[in-house]
Amino acid sequence: MKKTNALFFRAAFCAALASFAFGAQAKSKILIVNGRNNHDWRATSDSVRATLEATGLFDVEVSTAPEELTPSIREPKNADTNFPAAKARFDALRKSESAKFDAEWAKWNPDFAKYAAVVLDYNGTSWPGAMQSNFVSYVRNGGGVFLVHAANNSFANWNEFNDIIGLGWRNAGFGTCLSVNPQTGVAEPCCADAASGHGSKHPFVVTTRKADHPVMRGLPAEWLHGKDELYHHMRGPAKNVTVLASAFSDEKERGSGLHEPMVWETTFGKGRAIVCSMGHFWRGDTEFDSLHCVGFQTVLARGVEYLATGNVTLDVPANFPTKEKTSIVEPHSMTWRTK
Repeated sequence: MKKTNALFFRAAFCAALASFAFGAQAKSKILIVNGRNNHDWRATSDSVRATLEATGLFDVEVSTAPEELTPSIREPKNADTNFPAAKARFDALRKSESAKFDAEWAKWNPDFAKYAAVVLDYNGTSWPGAMQSNFVSYVRNGGGVFLVHAANNSFANWNEFNDIIGLGWRNAGFGTCLSVNPQTGVAEPCCADAASGHGSKHPFVVTTRKADHPVMRGLPAEWLHGKDELYHHMRGPAKNVTVLASAFSDEKERGSGLHEPMVWETTFGKGRAIVCSMGHFWRGDTEFDSLHCVGFQTVLARGVEYLATGNVTLDVPANFPTKEKTSIVEPHSMTWRTK
């Protein structure tokens, strides 16, 4: 059994135990949207789902983008016998399967309104128009959305999405770039000509910047996150943005030399978004430190609970990382408690 599948089933068992421990309270329905990403979205979504399910607070469903079809026969080559006829058959099949995909894509449109919160693990082709409209309405009317890592890379040309997330991975000159003043803890404009980027993967210290926020309340002032990419020069409309946590992007690690936003909250209409730039997992990666870091899992689980209910009942885990030491725990082994 693949590791990610094993994680899911073990997390489901732990979720059942957690549900018993917490009482028969109603679970919040959560939707993960995935299916396109330059990162390994399958492993990422499996881990995110395992973390959420392990708390016992969430009923998690997944909506995956339709998979692009490929012709079921080999494309003929010029040297093949009877090439013109074979090529004509191949082209006709490709056209037919492309039409099937287009039809499936056009009708991809999750019913966002059914869910207390949505988690985005998506970075790819623009959604169908109806899906975009429904997503914007969902957030504007009070829905909550949590973005994991590369999800903030998406949809640079979608103005309302940029307004929803506040900051994302964008080209130089796009909107406003924010960094955090280490003396005041306030996010300030900077680096007008710098494009978004990252340095090497490494463990780094995350600094809590909004200690009274429900998601951050009780977390240490500083804690060491597992090996991950540290995004720098996040850019966007930068409106209604509250930075909840930041990290110093060390130039020794090819970083910016600035204190960069790591977790931030935005408001859009009656809705909210929490963007977390941690959680990198590339295709072929074998280390899950970024996703299994107890700090990341805590921000994820508490952030989703906050977006879903407006409140946070999950307590800070006893094995939360310190400033000097990371804490890497598979989701099925996490012990969650409520306040």
